[in-house]
Amino acid sequence: MNDLLNLVDDSTDEKVLDFYKILIVDDEDSVHAITNMALKNKQFDGKKLEILNAKSAHEAKDILSAHKDIALALIDVVMETPDAGLTLINYIRNELDNKTIRLILRTGQPNQAPEENIINFYDINDYKEKTELTSQKLYTLIRTSLKQYLQYQELQASRDEIYRKMTTNDLTGLPNRIKLNELLDSKGEKSLVLINIDDFSSINDTQGFDVGDQLLVSFANYLTKMSRGHATVFHLQSDEFALLCDNKDIEITQEYVKTLKEDVARHTFNALNINLYITVSIGIAFHESGNLIQKAEFALKEARHYGKNHSEIYTDDLNIIRTIHANSLWTSRVRNALLDNKILAYFQPIQNINTQKIEKYEVLARLEYENEIYMPVHFLDAAIYSCQIFDIFKIMFTKACKMAATIDASFSINVSEYDLKNYNFLNFIEQSMQTYQVPAEKIVLEILEHKSIAHDHHIQALINKLHGIGLKISIDDFGSHCSNFSQLSNIHIDYIKIDGSFIKDIVMNKDSQIISRTIIDYAHQKNIPVIAEFVHSDEIYNYVKSINADYAQGYYISQPKPDIPLSGH
Repeated sequence: MNDLLNLVDDSTDEKVLDFYKILIVDDEDSVHAITNMALKNKQFDGKKLEILNAKSAHEAKDILSAHKDIALALIDVVMETPDAGLTLINYIRNELDNKTIRLILRTGQPNQAPEENIINFYDINDYKEKTELTSQKLYTLIRTSLKQYLQYQELQASRDEIYRKMTTNDLTGLPNRIKLNELLDSKGEKSLVLINIDDFSSINDTQGFDVGDQLLVSFANYLTKMSRGHATVFHLQSDEFALLCDNKDIEITQEYVKTLKEDVARHTFNALNINLYITVSIGIAFHESGNLIQKAEFALKEARHYGKNHSEIYTDDLNIIRTIHANSLWTSRVRNALLDNKILAYFQPIQNINTQKIEKYEVLARLEYENEIYMPVHFLDAAIYSCQIFDIFKIMFTKACKMAATIDASFSINVSEYDLKNYNFLNFIEQSMQTYQVPAEKIVLEILEHKSIAHDHHIQALINKLHGIGLKISIDDFGSHCSNFSQLSNIHIDYIKIDGSFIKDIVMNKDSQIISRTIIDYAHQKNIPVIAEFVHSDEIYNYVKSINADYAQGYYISQPKPDIPLSGH
């Protein structure tokens, strides 16, 4: 836009591509004639002026309906009614919600509509008496008003661009979560479908982020094409998309989602000339009141719990809902138990099967609440969910150090992935060992077999460092998760504990027998002793002894107790 904008005579035949539209609203023919004559053949910033004439507020409304781009309106106050002009201004600003058009109020009866009252109450840009508007002053007024109009348009365009960026995903150009929230606030029944690309992170890891980004673009285009006429498509974040459906027929929407899921699994997506095949997990909330996004997210989490290429519909009895409610309940109980010293250490003996002597104890966490003792199955998920799991580990480890410093036995403590990833984990271990002067070999860290052990090099390095300072390392619940024997070669392991799910029915279950024998045979070839847990009967004890398990742990030996038993089995 030029710094100086002028009205000039247009005495040439130069072609002008567009116009600034000016609306004159007055019931006097002479006013229209004089204004039209004064503005004839004028240009403003290279554009001609197109004059639109209305002799009443009613006629002006029709013109405003037909012309959405009027830049300026000169409006008389008194026309078919004493306040017709004021009513028209109120209609323009509030009913049409037009804030761009510049409004100049002209009156031949200033006392009937005092300037101060009008300016204070109505959203107008100027107020003039007809007698003061000479031709020169009219030029100046229009030039100033049109310059304001241009500035307002630029400001509005800037606001529109900012809004577009705020409500649009940069990569795919689809509306984002902000826009979805806006539409969910509007009235009417809606169904929301959340779609998550399965294992998208592995595509980034193996193919690179450029391929991953192109896959998202390809998938966005696919969804847009497939959903045309059925739903509005949104790209919420990374690999998560949404469909907002207005169809009130749940069965139609449900069939559409089913077809979509199946078609995705068959479709070939091209990303930088690489053909990719994907599946999706889907969460659906049909015509739900309240937070529709949160409910669809609950359904999506439930779907992902059951594996890839699965969909789930939100209901109030979803497992994930019950889990979240349970976590919320137990989170405060764990926090209070930590403050009130109600996280307790219980000890379960581990017997050497060959000597029948108790050589080890596992330190197990318990929570006391309202004079009841609760096992970890009640509060462990909540502790992980609320990031309090490391606080529980510290209590168990401290108790193990105190006991190992005074009793001739070793003590094992469960260590989670979250503990190993805590920045203060190693420092806490070393300081505690030094504080209680406990021989390192009397402390065993039982690490849950998890994919992070097999694939996280930082965790492997940390475990080896712990072993290097003398602590013993045991793999807990071996066989229940990855069943990854390769990790036995990557880290230093002193014990393997076979998962209890194989031991508790080993006498009757042939698969459990095969798995347990395989683990024992392999471990012994690596000179690693094996512990069988969940030994709860004489029959099971004799069986694990017959297949050469080295240690036994379970209720047959002893239940966990808050103090050290005087003797073993």
